[in-house]
Amino acid sequence: MTDEVGKLGYAFARIEPIQNIDRDNLTVDVTYRIDQGPRVYVERIDIKGNVRTLDSVIRREFRLAEGDPFNTVLLRRSIQRIRNLDFFEKVDVRTRQGSAPDRIVIEVDVAEKSTGSLSFGAGYSTADGPLADVRLSEDNLLGRGQALLLSFTVAARRQRIEFSFTEPYFLDRDLAAGIDLAHTQSDFQSESSFDETVTRGRLRASYELTEYLRHSVRYTIKNSDIHNVDPDASEFIRDEQGERLTSAIGQTFTYDRRDTRFLPSEGYVIRLDQDIAGLFGDNRYVRHELKGDFYYSIAPDVVLNLGGAAGFVFGFAGEDVHLSDRFFLGGSSLRGFAAAGVGPRDTDTDDALGGNLYYKGTVEVRFPLGLPKELRMFGRAFVDAGTLTEIDVSGPQLEDSGSIRVSAGIGLSWLSPLGPLAIDLAQALVKEDEDDTETFRLSFGTRF
Repeated sequence: MTDEVGKLGYAFARIEPIQNIDRDNLTVDVTYRIDQGPRVYVERIDIKGNVRTLDSVIRREFRLAEGDPFNTVLLRRSIQRIRNLDFFEKVDVRTRQGSAPDRIVIEVDVAEKSTGSLSFGAGYSTADGPLADVRLSEDNLLGRGQALLLSFTVAARRQRIEFSFTEPYFLDRDLAAGIDLAHTQSDFQSESSFDETVTRGRLRASYELTEYLRHSVRYTIKNSDIHNVDPDASEFIRDEQGERLTSAIGQTFTYDRRDTRFLPSEGYVIRLDQDIAGLFGDNRYVRHELKGDFYYSIAPDVVLNLGGAAGFVFGFAGEDVHLSDRFFLGGSSLRGFAAAGVGPRDTDTDDALGGNLYYKGTVEVRFPLGLPKELRMFGRAFVDAGTLTEIDVSGPQLEDSGSIRVSAGIGLSWLSPLGPLAIDLAQALVKEDEDDTETFRLSFGTRF
């Protein structure tokens, strides 16, 4: 009720409930007396504590401007947006009366934290093996809120160089624009008996449709080279050998009502991705992917996460969906199963072929371990379920059951100063004979 009155600009309204108890009928009538006080306007927004971050970076996150009627709901949303920048260790916002009874001053006090890093890391992941990583990142470049990333990763099964730049307010408008460049060499011999080299470039832009709904568009050009194919590999893999160029446009709708983007405890987020390839190049397909997560705090620091995802891709103009454009399921995407451990498979060679359709769900509980919060370490218990199916090729050696697989397990996560560490112990409860399972999964280092 205070919020509803606050929306109308009455910052100092007092609401008093008056109860009238009827003991004979065992009922209570409640009358609310509202002393709205004067309607209040924002006289000034004062910001302090930002040594490096420009005032404009903070002000543009405000849903209120100087001269606007005061609105408690918009103020609370503004505080949330500033915290979501992740530039500050502390964000304190206070209000005080201004130069007149109908004027209010909003005071913002922030404490900046480090937003840039140059890290040299070493680690291990089940997917990529031992790795070394050099990463230069800055999320608040020159105090302007721009994001820059340059990283090099060398692992036993993957080598990657990546560059990314984002301007969150392009041309001083609420329009984020960015560019991504990446070159990756991957070893998929254990899953599918081939190596792949991918060079990718992407231009992207995004803007708000509503306060919580964001729309982004992108153009991606990608060259994929499947090579070093094992002579004994599946014929479906051998047929994919060589280079293919993909030119695709895409869009994403994201509806985000989480309380924070970082370890949320309340709210939900829904994301729809759509891509179409075929402007030029070798591939022609349409891809749809829907993902969602719901978070609910069931006790202090104990958070329930219900997640789901589904994707479908199909070719057009006489083109099939090729190997590098299919979905793969397993590893971190379906714990208890190895990377690419689920889905269509050549039973003669045991090569995973990927699929055109997947859907999965997860139930996970995040809980504290009784350690100091400063360690940023927590436990997890989870159940995953999902399947990957449908493929454009056929043959007697192709196995594609389409059945749902289920796994359960526990995990440990540590947001260490050197990078994230995750340990998962999972057991496949429902599986097919041809599936590849994985009980233990470890990721450690600066990037995974």
